[in-house]
Amino acid sequence: MNNNSSNNAATALSPPLNIVVCEDSVVLPIQQPLLTHLHFGDSSENGRDYLSIQTELELLGSNLFAQYWFTDQQVVQASYKNIHYAHTAQMMFGLIQLPCSTGGNFHALAHKAYCEIYECLQSTSCMHLLRTWNFFPQITDKDSQRLQQNRYEVFCHGRLQAMHDRGIKAKVYPAATVIGSHDNNLQIYFLASDTPGTAVENPRQTSAYHYPVEDNHTQPLFSRGLLKTWGQRTHFYVSGTASIVGHETLHIDDVCAQLNESINNVETLVAHANDKHHTQLNAQDDLLYMKVYIRHREDVEQINQVLAARLSNNTPRALLLGDMCRENLLVEIEAFYQA
Repeated sequence: MNNNSSNNAATALSPPLNIVVCEDSVVLPIQQPLLTHLHFGDSSENGRDYLSIQTELELLGSNLFAQYWFTDQQVVQASYKNIHYAHTAQMMFGLIQLPCSTGGNFHALAHKAYCEIYECLQSTSCMHLLRTWNFFPQITDKDSQRLQQNRYEVFCHGRLQAMHDRGIKAKVYPAATVIGSHDNNLQIYFLASDTPGTAVENPRQTSAYHYPVEDNHTQPLFSRGLLKTWGQRTHFYVSGTASIVGHETLHIDDVCAQLNESINNVETLVAHANDKHHTQLNAQDDLLYMKVYIRHREDVEQINQVLAARLSNNTPRALLLGDMCRENLLVEIEAFYQA
């Protein structure tokens, strides 16, 4: 079967999954089965009969930024241990949130969370992890149990250990975001499917799973981006992306230059996906939204100036207060393409 036939067959079998983004609105925009509702900032919705997830990061410059993930399949809600999830036979969106204490065993907590995630996936038909979002406090602080590592490095090792313990031999890593929050929870939410996505790496950047690390550290296991076909639509989930070329941070102490470099990385990734996987994504027109994680709230005005120059005025963007996994990073972005 040639590539075109294979793609056509996958499209015919895959159900639709459409994302609608709303700013400063809580009105349900479409009357279709809802896989999940993600929101940032204040939401006054009551009596929800669907999975609704709020990220605790502070939303800067707006009251609400919401996403609605629609399909045409019947959606069922369920739970597994500490995970709440909504699913069809071919897609799943889940949430796990665990209390995270300052002096606790964070490695055990991260390991527990990902063990439950992989166990949950293995109990359903949606065994392929496509996209994860991970938030926890003190991301660059030294870990109280493993003094040679910070919490981000401990998180990476706990996730890897969970994969080993649950027999996960992934050939395709999910796209991922890992950001330091200012609350007291480890919060992870995720998208999974019964079929895998297609990983895309950035030729400007060393693949995260090939980062050079010291003996007691672990490479981050994520793809720079992941392509997935849902019905007639192509989704491109772009991981958290920063001012990193090769594996080195560029433009230290210059938030505008870091943001421009981050956008350069995303645009290069889109071009590489088009070239290598024959997609036809437009780096501007097909950008459904961009999330911008900001270390210092006083940088918001400069960041908005860069975004105004680099993005279409019609592109929704959410600015969120959070910490990056490297102390010398001031900003990180993630992007979502829908074509």
